[in-house]
Parts: sequence; C-alpha cells; structure tokens
Amino acid sequence: MQTNNWTNRVGQWFEERAGVSETVAALLHVDIPKNAQTLYLGGLALFFFGVQAATGTLLSLYYRGSPEEAYDSILRIMNEVRFGWLIRSVHAWSANLMIIAVVLHLLRVFVQAAYKRPREMTWLIGVLLLISTLGFGFTGYLLPWDQRAFWATTVGSEIAGSIPVIGQQLLELLRGGTDVTGVTLTRFQGVHMLILPLTLAGLLLLHLFLVHRQGLAVPPQTPPEKAKEKMPFWPNYLLDELIAWYLGLALLVILASLFPAGLEPKASPLSTPAHIKPEWYFLSLYQALKLAPRIIVLLASFVGLSVVFFVPFIDRGPSRDPKQRLGWLIAAVVAVTVIAGLSVWGAIS
Repeated sequence: MQTNNWTNRVGQWFEERAGVSETVAALLHVDIPKNAQTLYLGGLALFFFGVQAATGTLLSLYYRGSPEEAYDSILRIMNEVRFGWLIRSVHAWSANLMIIAVVLHLLRVFVQAAYKRPREMTWLIGVLLLISTLGFGFTGYLLPWDQRAFWATTVGSEIAGSIPVIGQQLLELLRGGTDVTGVTLTRFQGVHMLILPLTLAGLLLLHLFLVHRQGLAVPPQTPPEKAKEKMPFWPNYLLDELIAWYLGLALLVILASLFPAGLEPKASPLSTPAHIKPEWYFLSLYQALKLAPRIIVLLASFVGLSVVFFVPFIDRGPSRDPKQRLGWLIAAVVAVTVIAGLSVWGAIS
C-alpha cells in the first residue's frame, strides 16, 4: 500500500510539471482512416532504425575506430563477446532491411499519390530519410576495415568523384584525402555514429509529427462514405504495427542466424581483390557507369533524383485516380525495372 502511495506521488509530481498523460493521450487517442493501406512499411522502417540504434550502441562499446585496432575489435566482437556475432549480424541485416522498407514505403506513397496537398512536406522529408539511410549503409560498410569493406568503399567513393566540377573536392571530403586511409575510417565512424543518427532522428521526429498532424491518406478511389470511417490508433492500429514489428524481428533473427555477417582478411591497400563492387543499393549506378559515358549517367541520376524529390510540385493535379496518373505510374514501373535490371547485371557481371 505504501509503495502504491509513493509511486502515485511520483507520478503526480511528474504530471504537474510535464503533463505526460496529456502528451501520451494526444499521441495515442486519435482516430485514423479505417481503410488506410500503409502495408506497415513506414512502421517497419522505424522499427529497423530502432534495431540499428540499439545494436549499434552495443557494438560501439567494443569497437575501436583506427586502422590498427578496427579489424581486431571486430574479431573480438565476433569471437569473444557473448552473442557478439549475432548482434553484429542483426545490425548488418537491419541496415539492409531498413533501406528496403524505406524504398517500398516511398513507392507505396507514390502509387497512392499520398504526396499531394497537404502532404508535400511529408514526402520531402521521406526522400531525405532515404538519402540518410543510404548514407548509413555507405559509411558503416567501411568500419570492419577488411578487404571487402576497404575496396568497396574505394569503388563507391570513386562514383562520387565522378561528378563533374565538384567531383574531386567531394572525393577528398569523403576520404579526408585522395585515398582511402585511416583518416577516412575515422571520418566515416564519426558520420556513422554521430552525425547521421542525429540527422535521421530529427527527420524522423518531424516526419512523425507531420503524419500525426495530417493523418493517413486513404487509397485512391475509396468511396466517400468508406473514406470517412475511422478506427482508434490505440489499440487497434498500433497492435497491428506491433505484430508487423514482431515479424520483422523474426526475419532479422532468421537472416542473421542463417547468413551471419562475415569478415574477410584485414584491409591492405597493396592487395586488390578481384571483382570488387559497391553495396547492392549502389550497383545500378556502378553498372550504368560501365555502360554509358560518365556525364550522361550522372546527369540522368541527378535529374531522376530531382524529379523524385520535387514530384509533389510537378504533379500538381488534384486527382489521385490511377487512371488519370498513368504516365507517372508507367514512368515509375520503367524506372524500377531499369534500376533492378542494372543491379542484377552489376551483381552477376
């Protein structure tokens, strides 16, 4: 009885000063469209980011970010730290699954035209989240400091160095010099563990705020009477999200157990392995640069990214009906097919 009184007094003290219950009520006790079809992709992306933050924090307790110690610290994590190999594998797989979830989430929003007014800013932040997520994958790939990481980073950073006019300056900014060295490792570690987490966390909070304020968009061609049907966010929708999170966790554990993250020999600038390629999410650009002039590929990539970013202001028609957006949908199918085809070609070539 005394314990209950003590906890009640502590809870009341915090409530008077912070208004916690009001904040929680404002977040949870809202109604959302019953017919919203999010496919839980946004929630899964958020979940995988949480897994990244948790496992990354655990790994940082043992990781040493210098060329002399980085490789040995990864060996220690994998061989000496209890469940270290599993935590590292979950971290690696969650990075890949987060990229996939963010891409599919943006595609779902595009197909449903949920970027139209008043959700333009939500879309812009979503694209920035995708870019930040790719940055996570790119900077984290070098940290093990093995042969694959070293040379894949060398190839990936050379893509940035291919940009006209500012390419050389951008290359030196990424590497901290003209070559991939210990300075590059230190720079990537700082970006991966400090700058990108803070950036992505800020973007996520703003993104969630806008989604909460504007609500979820119902699919196009939903009958008006159906579009007005609502259901509680708590517990109905949130419990469904939690089920999706459990499935995501199960997938992570299965992938990490069956296909654990490996480690090649320690990085050596004097020994170039055969068939070095960037990570899978840069394979399409890598393959395109092998097939076409550099300036054409980079210009097409810049134009394509600009169209994706500014599509809410280009596609200004009020209709979300797929029949009136066939041009946009066909363009999306062609773009996805080309990117997927180039990625597969780059992987097998």
